[in-house]
Amino acid sequence: MKKTILIGLIISLFFSFLPLHPEELRLMKTNLDEIVQIALEQNLQIQSAKKEWEAALQKIPQAKALPDPMLSYAHFGQSVETRLGPQRNKISLSQQFPLFGKLGLRGEIALQGAGVFEQQYHTAKADVVLKVKEAYFSLYLIDRYIRISQEEKAVLRRLSEIATKKYETGQVGQQDALKAQLEISKVTEKLLAFRQVRNAIVAQLNFLLNREIDTPFGETEEFFVPERDVDLERLMGWARENRPELRRAQSVIQKNRESLKLAKKDNYPDFRIMLDYIDIGSGTTTQPKDGRNAWMASIGVNIPLWRKKLRAAEAEATIRIKASEDMYENMENETLSRIRALHFEVETAREQIDLYKYSLLPQAEQALKASEVGYLAGKVDFLNLLDSERMILTIRNGYFKIFSEFGKSLARLERLAGKNLLEINDSPGEEDKE
Repeated sequence: MKKTILIGLIISLFFSFLPLHPEELRLMKTNLDEIVQIALEQNLQIQSAKKEWEAALQKIPQAKALPDPMLSYAHFGQSVETRLGPQRNKISLSQQFPLFGKLGLRGEIALQGAGVFEQQYHTAKADVVLKVKEAYFSLYLIDRYIRISQEEKAVLRRLSEIATKKYETGQVGQQDALKAQLEISKVTEKLLAFRQVRNAIVAQLNFLLNREIDTPFGETEEFFVPERDVDLERLMGWARENRPELRRAQSVIQKNRESLKLAKKDNYPDFRIMLDYIDIGSGTTTQPKDGRNAWMASIGVNIPLWRKKLRAAEAEATIRIKASEDMYENMENETLSRIRALHFEVETAREQIDLYKYSLLPQAEQALKASEVGYLAGKVDFLNLLDSERMILTIRNGYFKIFSEFGKSLARLERLAGKNLLEINDSPGEEDKE
């Protein structure tokens, strides 16, 4: 009995490691939100960008810190005789103090520099999310092509059976049944090509998710077109506020402005405080202070003498500000232009989906049913029946292609606006709250 149970467990474990059957993959649905979350947590490009940002943050305390103090030692090779004795050694300690406000400005420059890396991190996240969504909607389209082809194959088999029965009763020639079998072979070949394309898309998704390249993906979940449109002006406002490339450009502008303030402060001197301790040997006098060591404190300033260099530093900072402002304006114009184009794409695709859903698909289905009834009654030949079947196939494929393109265009629009537009459309009161 125990031996039988053990064998059963071994067999169960063996089958648990076998590749999933296509039907099991179909039942194991792939959810877009879930794979996006996995990508955000595991993608190496995102992790690298985050580490760059964290490293840049460590520059802030470095920039705000005082320069290292200077400790020096001097030995008198030829002693200097004084009234109290010969000078033998000297130890000096000095500390530089930048003009008030300079350290704060350097810290602010480092902070804005870290802000640049922070926005590069958010840019990496947004780019990866867009790539995942585009790959997902490509997978969505291939899954629908495969499903339609499988259904087409079943329809052709049914038509083949009808043609065979009509041939056996002498109502039609054998060519009808042969044509149906030829169409079935074409669909089988098409299914093989679709599955090959699907494997390539799955490999791309696994790369983005930093998983084993052959990790299986189930059939993608159904995607529903949002009923509500988002106002174009609102989208543009979100883009100005949220797009990481624009926020990065703002950080660059602010960094250059702080650099100009620092360049102007360099026209004023920095301070240095020094302390000297002098070792004095025993003298030849009988005074009480004979041989006592000496110390002295002093203060110094640097002289910003080379004005040409200082004026050039200010001019450089001023030019960089103008350059970064021009870059921001150009990027903002490009963003708004792309949003306008993508908004038009999304709305056009939405109208095309409605056209397919409420007009073309129902008409094609009715035409196929009418052709099938006519063929059974001997009023329609088999070629016309196949043409009706091909027409509904073409329309269904076109319907899901528009669906896929709608999803990709929406994802690109989300990338620019920095908002999940599906969540906004799912929340009726979202626009009223703002």
